[in-house]
Amino acid sequence: MTGVAAELLDERRPVSGSRHVLRVAAATLRAELQARTAYRAQLAIGALGWVVPLAFMALWRGAAADGALGGITQAQLTTYFAMMLVVSNLWISGDIIFGVSSQIHDGRLAALLLRPVPPVLPSALAGLASNAYRVPVVLVGVPLVIGLGGGTVTRDPGRWVLALVVGTLGIVSVAYVAAMVATVALWLTKAEGVQGLVFGLEWVVGGMVAPVALLPGILPELLVHQPFWYAGGAAPEIVAGMGEHSWWLVAECAAWVLGLHLLCRAVWRRGMRRFEAVGS
Repeated sequence: MTGVAAELLDERRPVSGSRHVLRVAAATLRAELQARTAYRAQLAIGALGWVVPLAFMALWRGAAADGALGGITQAQLTTYFAMMLVVSNLWISGDIIFGVSSQIHDGRLAALLLRPVPPVLPSALAGLASNAYRVPVVLVGVPLVIGLGGGTVTRDPGRWVLALVVGTLGIVSVAYVAAMVATVALWLTKAEGVQGLVFGLEWVVGGMVAPVALLPGILPELLVHQPFWYAGGAAPEIVAGMGEHSWWLVAECAAWVLGLHLLCRAVWRRGMRRFEAVGS
């Protein structure tokens, strides 16, 4: 930690906008990774303990035992929910909401505002540090789940790249949503209650409970154009070969990221006007 602190406080390095933010982010991420080395076994076990996608896999595999559901085969459902296990371990929305709302509640946000970095950054990096120990364990186990369950994956390398890009942009866009939800603490002191709404959206419209293609009415056509699906079901669908997905998805995701970034800045500016009545 001493080396990290020295790097952050080195007066010989000028503070210069985005370069400074990237330098601070890299140093903070290293510090978070070091802090979690004492808990890496716990984090790894926690990754395998998150069995919700596997529970839904068993449910939908049983429903598809007698034939495809909406054109989705049992093999595709196996791959879809196995990949959801990977994707859901990458989400950082909970870390952002819990972290930022706690900083607002106990007044630590005041100190963070003195630094020329976004106040959401430390909480987001804390989530990424935890993922660094969880995801490798999942990546070892998921191929076994797919193989033993008779799942199938796309053999097109381009599809894998598309899944990676869309999934990453989706997680970033939902992180902006989480940052805005965290600002509720500036009005209500705590935002953990509102976090349940974000979790519900991740589960239902993000594709955790079921592929959005199996939802009724026009919902499938609508839900494939919103951030929670990009961060959740999009990558699993692409890898499982469910439906047609073009590279226009990337442009759509990028537009959401840009729009949510601008909206988040506006919400935070408004929230800061309330901060002196909450923080200390």
